[in-house]
Amino acid sequence: MCHGGCGTIVERVNGTIRKVIGDRDNPINKGALCSKAGAASVEQLYHPDRLDYPLMRVGAKGEGKWRRITWDEAITYIAERMQRIKAEHGAEAVAFGRGTGINNTHIVSRLANLFGTPNITAIAYFCYGPRVAVSKVTASGNFSQKGWDTTPIADVYGRPQCIVQWGSQKRTSNDHGLIGHTPLTDALNRKPINIVVDPRKPKAAGPVDIWLALRPATDAAMALGWMNVIINEELYDKEFVENHCHGFEQLRQRVQEYPLHKVSDITWCDAELIAHAARTYATTRPGCLLWGNGTDQLGNNTFQATRSLLILMGLTGNIDAPGGNAFYPAGKLNYFELWDKLPPEQAKKRIGGDRFKALNMTPYAYAHPPALYQTMLSDKPYPVKAYIVVGNNTVTCFPNTGRIIEAMKKLDLLVVQDIFMTPTAEYADIVLPAAGNLEREEPRFHLLTKGPQATFIDTVSRKLAELGERRSDWEFIIALGRKLGFEEYFPTLEEFANEGLKPMGITWEDLKKKDHGLEVPVEYYKYKKDGFGTPTGKFELYSTMMEEWGYDPLPVHVEPPESPVSTPERWKDYPLILNTGAKQPMFWHSQGRQLPSLRSLNAEPIAEMHIATATKLGIKKDDYIWIETVRGKLRMKVTLNELTHEKVVTIPHGWWLPEAPGPDHGVFEVSSNVLVDDDLDSCDVALGSSPLKAMLCRISKAEAPVRTVTERWKEASAHAVAAE
Repeated sequence: MCHGGCGTIVERVNGTIRKVIGDRDNPINKGALCSKAGAASVEQLYHPDRLDYPLMRVGAKGEGKWRRITWDEAITYIAERMQRIKAEHGAEAVAFGRGTGINNTHIVSRLANLFGTPNITAIAYFCYGPRVAVSKVTASGNFSQKGWDTTPIADVYGRPQCIVQWGSQKRTSNDHGLIGHTPLTDALNRKPINIVVDPRKPKAAGPVDIWLALRPATDAAMALGWMNVIINEELYDKEFVENHCHGFEQLRQRVQEYPLHKVSDITWCDAELIAHAARTYATTRPGCLLWGNGTDQLGNNTFQATRSLLILMGLTGNIDAPGGNAFYPAGKLNYFELWDKLPPEQAKKRIGGDRFKALNMTPYAYAHPPALYQTMLSDKPYPVKAYIVVGNNTVTCFPNTGRIIEAMKKLDLLVVQDIFMTPTAEYADIVLPAAGNLEREEPRFHLLTKGPQATFIDTVSRKLAELGERRSDWEFIIALGRKLGFEEYFPTLEEFANEGLKPMGITWEDLKKKDHGLEVPVEYYKYKKDGFGTPTGKFELYSTMMEEWGYDPLPVHVEPPESPVSTPERWKDYPLILNTGAKQPMFWHSQGRQLPSLRSLNAEPIAEMHIATATKLGIKKDDYIWIETVRGKLRMKVTLNELTHEKVVTIPHGWWLPEAPGPDHGVFEVSSNVLVDDDLDSCDVALGSSPLKAMLCRISKAEAPVRTVTERWKEASAHAVAAE
């Protein structure tokens, strides 16, 4: 129901799943489960709207007319169309689309590389991917997946004395393979100093000692202000800097450009409070920094802002340290991408790769999603005619919803494998039914679970039910790979699993007998004997790779694409700042809106703003408001608090309305990406991350809809119950 990692016990009676509960013996979640994992798992398994059989479009795109076909028919049709497009336009004219980082990552890349296309999209370019990329260029580099996990994880198990939550809500989300709710709760219960750097102070952050409510997208300036204090007051870890860092003197000079009065002006935070936070983090050892989507989605300065946080971990000696940010062991696995099978001349054709050079780094090289969708419409620099989408609701997940729909409609071939009929699947030529978490059997090869001082090689799921003709992502890609003529590279799933696990000295059957997986212990301070995996072998404060690519090798603050500073005239008409993507613990991105146990917790998207700001606008709690950017507007119910910066409005992401009519299912009513810019000039210079934060907006009171989203959902739910 998410990236996974929590231990569960499933009750099955006469072949029917009755209950999913937490496994109290699991060392990570200790029996605790979030709302997604229990009743919702069972609801999803047996939901009447599940896709059960392959479907072929028989009407116009989006008309909702389908014909049931067999899997063999579907695979044959897809393979023939792909081969025809490759023959006419080249392999690069076929693109693959994935969703968030789940277990299909390696197998989809394997097929794309064998087929010869460099164009794989994923939300990673603005979700976790920035942290992976900056870690590779700064520290892990060629050690990535070779003993080291690419990205340093907050070692909340190591009893940190200081916790910094910077644009991150780990107790309501799951990334890095770190299951946030139980480990972070345990860490906070030990009462470390708790610093939050975020325009919001969510309740999930726990008791907060220092709150820096910075202006959105000024994170790099804030981090440089901390560095100014830490370096000039000599609070940095001198042994680490002298023996293990590259470019300290250049960084020392750069931070002089960020005195606290200037940082205060940029970030809208008090200079003394900034200094207090910096000193506290630098001197309260060990200290860990939890980073997240807050800096992943800043648009033009994403890479620099995110790298700044990694540099703070290094300067303070908290890198790969107990209770700091540790490079968990990667686990010795054979991965499946076969990057060597993608010809270099094809790799050079990666959409966006020439401009956003960090996209080309393996093992997770991507095409740039906004650039790809624009290419689908323009045929420049070459035609892209087919899109094979596995587990991604493209229409709701990327900027400029209207443009994405037009791109999906223009394709010669759109294939979508998913659990439900989504707004993306509505425009497909072939829709394939996906197996859910209780319907597939897989070892985990992606985002390995991080537990108490160990990485866990474990199972993603167990196949405990079989309904309709639902198949896992692996089963689909294996069948398609064989049909395309790559039989030798696509053996059985069990053979894949055994090959992947071979370096661990175990088989897939061995692993399934280990209820909590195989533990690979954490080893701290690995750099003392191995150095770092960068070109210099050092922790690169001054990035030689950034310099080679033609980007600034040192962290720097750049104003967001639109802001009070960069677009002052627009600021007059749009005098508030909009952040999208506030985490909702009952949903995982665009999933779960069909499930009664989850939807009843949050029936419609809710905007958040400060009570003082709302009062000035004549807005009260539970009023409806218009949220408007230069790109469009949405109407949402609002909740008021004092936990949000007075100049900031926050809305959730991923919304669509399964109960609303197709093909769009209400996306232009509730999807945050209607408001988001897809202009390539607004994207991060190195990785292309889109500006999902820090947009200028204006707010006005709105009349409530004649029938609210909540009322319509309750009515649809009542009809569904009556039909049963």
